[in-house]
Amino acid sequence: MLKKIFLFSFLVLFSYSLTAQTFTLDSLKNYALQYNKSLQDAKLEIEASQTVEKKAFTKYFPTVEAGAVAMRTNRPLLEVDIPEMNLPVYDGNPMNLLNPTQFTYFPGMSIETLDYANIGQITAIQPLFTGGRIYNGNQLAELGTSVSTIKYEMASDAVILKVEEYYWQLVALNEKKKTIQSYEALLNTLQADVTVAVEAGLIQKTDLLKVKMEQNNISLKKMQLENGIALLKMALAQTCGMNYDTDITVNDSVVEILSPESFYTNPNDALSARNEFELLNKSIEAQMINERMTRGEYLPQIAIGAQALYADMFDKQETYGIAFATISIPISGWWEGTYEMQEHKIRTTIAQNNLEEKSDLLMLQMQKQYNQLTEAYKSILVAELSCNQAKEHLKVVEDNYKAGVLAASDLLEAQAIYQGTLDALIDAKSNYKFSQTAYKQAIGQM
Repeated sequence: MLKKIFLFSFLVLFSYSLTAQTFTLDSLKNYALQYNKSLQDAKLEIEASQTVEKKAFTKYFPTVEAGAVAMRTNRPLLEVDIPEMNLPVYDGNPMNLLNPTQFTYFPGMSIETLDYANIGQITAIQPLFTGGRIYNGNQLAELGTSVSTIKYEMASDAVILKVEEYYWQLVALNEKKKTIQSYEALLNTLQADVTVAVEAGLIQKTDLLKVKMEQNNISLKKMQLENGIALLKMALAQTCGMNYDTDITVNDSVVEILSPESFYTNPNDALSARNEFELLNKSIEAQMINERMTRGEYLPQIAIGAQALYADMFDKQETYGIAFATISIPISGWWEGTYEMQEHKIRTTIAQNNLEEKSDLLMLQMQKQYNQLTEAYKSILVAELSCNQAKEHLKVVEDNYKAGVLAASDLLEAQAIYQGTLDALIDAKSNYKFSQTAYKQAIGQM
C-alpha cells in the first residue's frame, strides 16, 4: 500500500496523501507556485486580461450588421383615388398645350398598394480615423495584461516568502525536538543516578523530586512542541495548496550561514528590479493612455462603409448596393473635453508624484530589511557565544557534581541554561534564513 502511495504521489505531481512525504525547500516552492489557490486566481486574472486584449484587437476590423423587416397591414398604406376628368390631347405642337382644343375622357380609378414590405440589409463599416482611440484602447489592454502579470509575480513572491517562513520554522522546531530528546535522555540518566544515591542515603530525596519535576516540564514541552510542529505542517501544506492534513517531512538543518555582506545590493541599483516600482510606472503609463483616449473622443471620427439592401414591396423585388462615407465632429463637446483633459493631466502628475514617494519608501524598505538581516546575523554570533559559555559552565558543574561538590539541582539548572541557549541559537539561525529571503524579496531577487 505504501509503495502504491509513493508511486502515485510522484507520478501525479505529489498527490495528496496522509502518508508522510519528505520535501526539499525548492520542491515546496514549486508545489506552491503550481497549486496555491491565490496564485491560481492570479493566473486566471492574466488569462482574463489576455482575453480583453484580444477583444480590443477586433476593433481594428469592420463592424458588420445585418437586419430584416417583414411587414403586412390590414389595409394598404397607400390609397389614391383619381377622379374622372377630361385630359388634353397633345397634337405635337407644344404651343397648343396651354390652350388645348381636343380632349379625351378619363373615367377615374383607385390605387391601393403597400399592404406588405419585406426588406433585408447588411452593412459593413470600417473606421478610418477615430482619434487614436482604437490604437490607445489596444495599448491599454496590453498594459492590463502586463499589470496582471506583475501582480502575479508579486503574489508569487508573497507566497514563496510565506513558504520559506513556515519551512525554516519547521526546521527549527525539528532541531529543538532533537535537543529536547537529548535533554530528556540526560534527565533519565540523572534520575537513575540520583535514585541510587537517595537509596544509598548519600543525598536527600528532594533532589530526586526536582529531577522528576524537570522531567514533567520536559514532557509538557515535548507535547507543546509536537502540537506546534503539527500546526506548522498544516499551515505549510495549506500555503502549498495541499490537503491541510498532509504530513510534511523536512530534512534540512540551519547549518549554512553566510554573512550579510554576501547578499548586499545598493538600493538605487535594486529599485528597478522591484515589481512594485514597475507597477508604479505602469500606473503613469495608464494615465497617459487614458489622456490620449479622452483627446481622441473630441477629434473627428471618419469611417467608410458599404450596404447591400434587398426590398420586396410594390409587387417588385429589387437589390441595391450602397457605398458611403461618414465624418463626425463633436463640436459641442470641446468645452467639456478641455476640462476632462485637464483632469487627466492632473492625475498623471499625481501618479508621477506617487512614483517618487513610493520609490523612496521601497529603498527605505530595502535598507530596513538589510538592517534586520545584519541584526539576525549578530544574534547568531551572540547565541553561539552564549551557547559555548553555557556548555563550558555545564561541564564544570557536571565535574563538580560527579565529585560530590554540587547538588543535583545545580546540575539541573546548568542543563536548563544550556538547553535554553541551544534553543536560542536554533531560533537565531532560523530567523536569519528567513531574513535572507525577506531581503532578497526586498531587492527584487526572489
